[in-house]
Amino acid sequence: MAVLYPRAVSGPITALTYRIYHHISRRILGPKSRLLLLSGPVLIVTQATVWATLLLLGVTLIVWPQLGVGIVGSNASPTETGFVTAIYYAGFSVTTLGVGDLVPKTAFARMVTITSAAIGFSFFTLVLAYIISVYSALGRRNQFASEIDYRTGRTGDTLAYLQLHLASDDRALLNQDLCDLASKLADLLESHHFYPALHYFRFSEPRYAMSRMLRFCLETASLLHAISEVQANRSPVNSEATERLWHASLQMLEDAKKHFVICRVSRDEVDLSLARRFSDQVRSIVSYQSTLDPDTFASAYSSSCHKWSNDLASLEQCTMTSPHCHHNSD
Repeated sequence: MAVLYPRAVSGPITALTYRIYHHISRRILGPKSRLLLLSGPVLIVTQATVWATLLLLGVTLIVWPQLGVGIVGSNASPTETGFVTAIYYAGFSVTTLGVGDLVPKTAFARMVTITSAAIGFSFFTLVLAYIISVYSALGRRNQFASEIDYRTGRTGDTLAYLQLHLASDDRALLNQDLCDLASKLADLLESHHFYPALHYFRFSEPRYAMSRMLRFCLETASLLHAISEVQANRSPVNSEATERLWHASLQMLEDAKKHFVICRVSRDEVDLSLARRFSDQVRSIVSYQSTLDPDTFASAYSSSCHKWSNDLASLEQCTMTSPHCHHNSD
C-alpha cells in the first residue's frame, strides 16, 4: 500500500511500525539522543524488513501443508515437513528463479512456486523504487531548505530576506520569488503525501528543519499580508503572489500537524518584535515614511500569526520526541 498508493494515509503495518518507533525514541533513547538523526534510514530499513518478513511468512504458511505431498525432495530420502523447511522453501521461491533440492510435484504447488517468484521479484523492484524515490524527494527538500537559508543570508531571519527586496525598486523580482517559494512548497507537500517517512529524516544542521522552513514562509506571507491590509493601494508586492505563499504554507503546516504532531502547544501571545522591525524598515523607505502606522501594522500581523503560531509551535516541540509534552497520539 505504501508503495502502490503512496499517500499520507498509512496502512496498519506502517502505522504500527511508526508507533513502536515513537515509543522507543521517546521512552528508551530520549529526546537528546544523537541516534535520532538516524530515524529516517532506520525506519526505511525497518519498513522493508517488516514487508519482507510478512511476505516470507505468508508464503511459508501456504507451502507448509504441501511438504511431503505436493513438494518433495529431489533425492530419494524422505522430505522434511517441519516449519523451518517451509521457511527455506518459501525463501528460496521468493528470492530465486528456479527450484533447488525441493521440487513442486502437483499443479497447485507449481502455481504457488511461480506466483511466489513473481511476487518476490516484484517486491524487490518496488522496494528499490520506493527507496530511490524517498531519497530523491529528500534531496529536493534539503535543496529547498538551503535556498531559504541563502535567502536570509544564512541567518534564518525573515527580515534579512525582505529588506533587500523592499529597498529595491524592482518589485517584480519579489513577486517572482514568492511564486517560486509557493511552487517549492507545493512540491514539498506532495512529496510528504507520497512518502510520509520523509518527515522522520532529521539532520543536525538547523536549516534543514521543517519548522524553520515553514516559519520563514509563514512569517514572510504574514508580514506581506499585513502591509497589504494596512496599505492596500501601496503594497510593495502583488497580492496574488502573497496569497499563493500563504495558502501553500498553511496547507503544508496543516498536513504536518495532522499526521505527525503528537501533542498540542498553546501560545496566547504572538511575538511582535519581527513586525516592529519590519515596519521600521518599511518606514525608512521615503515613499512609506508618512503612511505606515506601526501599531496598526503590528495588529494586522498579529491577526495573521494567530492562524498558525500554535500549530507551528506544536510542530517544533511535539513531533516524535519532545521533552515539552506528553505523548498522546493515535
